[in-house]
Amino acid sequence: MRLYALQMQAHRDRLRLAAEMRNRSAWNTAALTGAAFAGKLRGYDSYFSASDPRQSGPQTPEQLEAALHVLAAAWGASPEEP
Repeated sequence: MRLYALQMQAHRDRLRLAAEMRNRSAWNTAALTGAAFAGKLRGYDSYFSASDPRQSGPQTPEQLEAALHVLAAAWGASPEEP
């Protein structure tokens, strides 16, 4: 019975998240449409770059280390002391 209740709670949470995502998408669409009609919406390329992010080159060692520190912090690791 406990497992069934847990599964039903997870399903309810998934449905709530899906509904929230649909609502946010609808709001964003309405906001962008309103901005376009008012003449306040910038061009597509100003929001989304046309360049391929893979062509930017490899990460530097400093960038890689910073990304790993962020990932470790997200996983709950404590920072190393020097």
